[in-house]
This record gives sequence, structure tokens and C-alpha cells, in this order.
Amino acid sequence: MENERKKILIAEDNAINQKVALLLLQKYQQTIDIADNGRIAVEKFRKQNYDLVLMDLHMPELDGFEATLKIREIEESENRKKVKIFAMTASSVSDESERCYAVGMDGYITKPFRAEEVIRALD
Repeated sequence: MENERKKILIAEDNAINQKVALLLLQKYQQTIDIADNGRIAVEKFRKQNYDLVLMDLHMPELDGFEATLKIREIEESENRKKVKIFAMTASSVSDESERCYAVGMDGYITKPFRAEEVIRALD
């Protein structure tokens, strides 16, 4: 992971959580984009490739589940490489984690997350 800059999209509607994620990941010198909701995340994904998407599950306009489904549809229709998508949520309800995998997410990180979890997800 060292010396290898990755592009991460953080889909999170809460400004404080956005800042926390940025601060935690800054020391790893990654390229980070922020999307304030799922709709914006899908729009950003449509325009560029990412190595990892950290997807809040509960956002306005388009929640993380719906946004993930749309991203997977874009990948399929444009024959793009599958991006890693990790759910971010404060909930630890097991049926929610099952739903994450059902819509095509690759993992599940509970908030507040640790930067090391994200870095492991990139490797």
C-alpha cells in the first residue's frame, strides 16, 4: 500500500463524519472525493474510476443500498472493473450486513471506523 495512491469515494451525508473520515485517511495520502448523498456518489462514479467506495447506508435522495445497485449496474453495462464498496454504518444489526452483501457490497465497516480498516480494504 505504501507509495501507491488510491482513489477513494466517501458517500456520507453527515459533514462531521465526512471530516472525520478525511482526517483519518489523510495520513495515508490517498486521493479522496466526497459525495453528500447516494445520487451524487453514483454521478461521481459514472465520471471516474475509484479503488474503493465507502458507502453510508442511510442518506437522503438515494440510500447506500440503492446507490450500490446503480454502481453495479454501471459496471455491468460499461464493462468496468468492479470497485470495492464497503458499507459504513453506526448500526451493527446482522440483517443489515446481510442486505449489504445482497446488493453487491464487499464489506461492512461500523462507525466510527478506524483508518486501518479502510487501508486493509484497499489491499
